[in-house]
Amino acid sequence: MTQAPQLRPLGAALGSEALGIDLSKPLEDGIFAWIQGVFAEHPVLVFRDQDLSAAELAAFGRRFGTPRRHALIKYRHADCPEVSWLTNVDETGKTDWYGVKRATDWHTDSTYEDTLPLLAMLHAKEVPSEKGGTQGSPVCTAAALVPPESVCMATTRA
Repeated sequence: MTQAPQLRPLGAALGSEALGIDLSKPLEDGIFAWIQGVFAEHPVLVFRDQDLSAAELAAFGRRFGTPRRHALIKYRHADCPEVSWLTNVDETGKTDWYGVKRATDWHTDSTYEDTLPLLAMLHAKEVPSEKGGTQGSPVCTAAALVPPESVCMATTRA
């Protein structure tokens, strides 16, 4: 019998860690339903110590729907194009300064698309010992913190 997964808060406002789940193995429907429920309440969910191949990461992503391929073909994983391979090292082993800049600037993923993605998954294979933080924040949480008198609505017309 497998141990039931557990949830551990990572901060007062947002992140939680899912414990007792190995994403490299096929997930039972009950475990995946637990993940979906937890994700709905805790939109930044961490699964530590996972060593996933691109195919395993894509298989987990497909449980949520059809993964979107990265708009830039050069960042698609060679063996599994539905997985983005983001790096700051180019093909010759030198620093990819576009990759460095992209990784350090604030951004959102795929918000320019007509149909927004349900989620974004990040799987770190190599993490710097310092200054390598990734932060997540759902827009609804941020919007709830803005005082109504500070909101400025803008519309555009084609």
